Amino acid sequence: MLLSAGVTTGWHLAQVAQQQFSGDICLHLCDTNPRELVPAAALGGPFHRVLPLADPGYQQQILTLLKENHIDVIVPLIDQDLFTWAADAPELAALGVRSTAPLRQTAQLLTDKKAMAAFLQAHGLPTPPLVAPEQMEPGRAYIEKREVGCGSVGLRTVIGGEDYTPHPGSILQEKCDGGDTEITAEVFNAQGKLRVFCRERVVTKSGVCTKMRPLHIPEIEDYICTLTGLLPCPATFCAQFMLHRGRWNLIDCNLRIGAGTAMASAAGFQLVRAFWANLCGQPVPDEWLQADPTVKTVLRVYQEVVVR
Repeated sequence: MLLSAGVTTGWHLAQVAQQQFSGDICLHLCDTNPRELVPAAALGGPFHRVLPLADPGYQQQILTLLKENHIDVIVPLIDQDLFTWAADAPELAALGVRSTAPLRQTAQLLTDKKAMAAFLQAHGLPTPPLVAPEQMEPGRAYIEKREVGCGSVGLRTVIGGEDYTPHPGSILQEKCDGGDTEITAEVFNAQGKLRVFCRERVVTKSGVCTKMRPLHIPEIEDYICTLTGLLPCPATFCAQFMLHRGRWNLIDCNLRIGAGTAMASAAGFQLVRAFWANLCGQPVPDEWLQADPTVKTVLRVYQEVVVR
């Protein structure tokens, strides 16, 4: 059962499930929107309109759907759901349902940006330092972002010495000094394999990459190797990096498939295909996770989807 199926990520996940695993997967879609406003619903399969995550009845509604529809696996696609439906959530264990989310401890350490900064710094892994508002230097740029959030929602640049009122539930970080280049690392971390694909986010809109360039960055690959050795991470996830103080710094970690992962698939790094195969207990061949070296860029364009 795919939660938040109406987000961009949901389309690619549902598409690959239908095209390559139709005999292995019966995919249920959930979203707060009606079926006709969810693009992935055009691909078929059962659809369930659910309450918003903040609604008091949301969790029980999902548990009821899981039980009534004999669901084996739940796939959360937004950060807040990673906590509710963590891999070790007792409510899921009681139903015998697996979750593709990380363990709750991992989600708490890497989804909450304040906890993530403290954890990474404690282990010598570069990340932009957090700064208290009263510690800002005049004229220096800082980034305010939500402590737990998706994409670029709530992100703004703040200049030291100017009037500044922090938003509730936000953190303040040093702005990376290595330019505007941002790298997403797509990660497969299962079946004894650790494979990392790096892509430069050349153009982004609303926090989602729309033009990317494949890159090979050993420093980031080594960083991911260290991180997965420190914490039990999910089978597939992605992380964002920027240069700061001469090193690649982890600025965000999405412990789930991301909206831009479809672009990695287009370049030959078939992370979503590997994701579904791993869930089905099928082997993931090495060639699925080897990018096509002839690809220069991957560009995202709009696609018209008709829902009947």
